Amino acid sequence: MSILTIFVIVLAVVFATVAYVTQPSEADKRTRERLASLSRRTTADQEEDIVRKVTFSRIAVVDQLLRNNQVAHQLRMMLEQAKLPWTVGRFFFYTVVAAIAGAAMGNWWIPVGLPGWLMGLLLGFVPYAWARYKRSVRMHRLTVMLPQAVDLMARALQAGYSLPSSFVMVADEVSDPLGPEFRRTADEMNYGLPFQEALTNLAQRFPVPDLRFMITAILVQKETGGNLVELLEKIAAVLRARVQLAQKVRVYTAQGRLTGVILVALPFVLFVVLNVISPGYSRPMMESELGRKMVYGALAAMTVGVIFIRRIIDIRV
Repeated sequence: MSILTIFVIVLAVVFATVAYVTQPSEADKRTRERLASLSRRTTADQEEDIVRKVTFSRIAVVDQLLRNNQVAHQLRMMLEQAKLPWTVGRFFFYTVVAAIAGAAMGNWWIPVGLPGWLMGLLLGFVPYAWARYKRSVRMHRLTVMLPQAVDLMARALQAGYSLPSSFVMVADEVSDPLGPEFRRTADEMNYGLPFQEALTNLAQRFPVPDLRFMITAILVQKETGGNLVELLEKIAAVLRARVQLAQKVRVYTAQGRLTGVILVALPFVLFVVLNVISPGYSRPMMESELGRKMVYGALAAMTVGVIFIRRIIDIRV
């Protein structure tokens, strides 16, 4: 690689690291929001604050371009569900930096061409994979906490609270991710959004089957009538049984999932380690036509193996 290429890569990595380290924490953001709310004095400022502002990028031109892109809106929703402090523009920046760094290492270790860019594609996929992982963790945590929240809603209704007030109680008593989402739903209803639309927005933000089941039951009961407390108690029992069954299945399939992770990660880890210890170690294999065919065949076989392992351990409850 040329000195200019190395300089550009190092500059991009340093800039990304500084941008990540210097960004405010969640506690700092909440403190600033509280201070900003205390400093408001006019009604116009309060009404303006009701409208939720979404930023796709801190660069105005990039922000305007991303607002007109449907993929950017889907990525923003995914980042919001994962609760990552990234804008869509920063997500694309991290992806480009990782892809450039991976391509540079790939072209350094193996011949220039399509095989050398495969590592760039793999590293460029890392930010997306990390966001998907964080999203799945929050979705799982929400599913586990949902029966407790439904029980709390039922007790609040028994104590004489209204259904919107029970959402506020859940928001005050339950931690992230369920508490803040119920708080947002309660705020939407307080600001005048119809009850059904507020619950629909909650289901869209967190497309979890158990949450959709609860929302559908509440909306049907609101149309047909009946004992809502008894309905919520039965829903909580059903959801708790589903969570317990899913946890048992997760324990029983732990060995298969761990086996799949090890078998998939081991070749790539060994490839990186060997090339770090001895740069150019894999170059003879990639320069040979037979070696490239063996690599492509191994990647195809690994892909088929991953699909089969996932189908074996993917037990729906």
